[in-house]
Amino acid sequence: MKVVLFLLLLLVACSSAPVEHKEPVQPVVPQQVVAPVPVAPLKFLEDPVTRTVKQSGSLGTFVYGLSEDNRLLRVEKTGALWQYSYENGKLTAISGSQNYEFLYVQDKLSEIESGPNKLFFKYDDRNRLIEVKGFQETLYMQYDSLNRLHGVKRGVAGETVFDYDDKNFIKRITRGPAINVFYDDKSRIRNFDADDTKFIIGYWRDNKVISLSGKTFGVGLTLSYGPDYPPYDAKLIFTGEDSEFTAAYTDTLYSVVDDYVYCKYMRRLKDVSFDGISYAFFNNYFKKGLPEYLAMQFACIPYES
Repeated sequence: MKVVLFLLLLLVACSSAPVEHKEPVQPVVPQQVVAPVPVAPLKFLEDPVTRTVKQSGSLGTFVYGLSEDNRLLRVEKTGALWQYSYENGKLTAISGSQNYEFLYVQDKLSEIESGPNKLFFKYDDRNRLIEVKGFQETLYMQYDSLNRLHGVKRGVAGETVFDYDDKNFIKRITRGPAINVFYDDKSRIRNFDADDTKFIIGYWRDNKVISLSGKTFGVGLTLSYGPDYPPYDAKLIFTGEDSEFTAAYTDTLYSVVDDYVYCKYMRRLKDVSFDGISYAFFNNYFKKGLPEYLAMQFACIPYES
């Protein structure tokens, strides 16, 4: 009896014991790591000017900014800033107190625009420039049997005629009295000689102009490079001007001084669209043709202003 009672009590105790319920274990899902969105670093526009030439003297202080390959990009003067733009190596725009745009068709200069004013360039089937409209006088070009520029008419007022020697160099320019052109043994123009026009061009090492003398230039213009070679500075002396040019690169110095001397002193008769003497010098010294000569009429303006 006691055994039965014990078993009953044990049964009751077991049945009344609380049953522990366990929550099912949830699987741990790893959190997805979201990579941060990369933020591009701030980009600052780089100044395309990598080389400079400084001009100082009685005319003031000017800074010419050029690219690594010596293309003029900027001319800074007191109260004036000129900027040059290029595409595929060709001048496409000059902006400043006056704006100019240069347009090309099939790699040939076709128009020069300045506000409402436009020049139109016409070529023949041999790609020779034969007409330019838009100047005060229309230009008409003629060529000889060897495709050399023979004549340029400005309107109906007259014609500039070129004659050549057996080396294809211009030997005579005729517009009224003939102007004879003389060269040295390095095929550089040394003398333009006529009754009313005469000047002699002197050269230095590297075929650089260092003097202009004769009736046209009065007491004469002198330009000295150095004293070291290769030079990094040049001094120009002329009536009313004593400018010194300094640069960190010789080729950059040469580029600016060449253009400066041509634009201010070799480009005669600036009020006309074409001049035989300045064209002959431009063609011989810079080794460029008629379209480039006409475009230079505008590229020169920042140098002169």
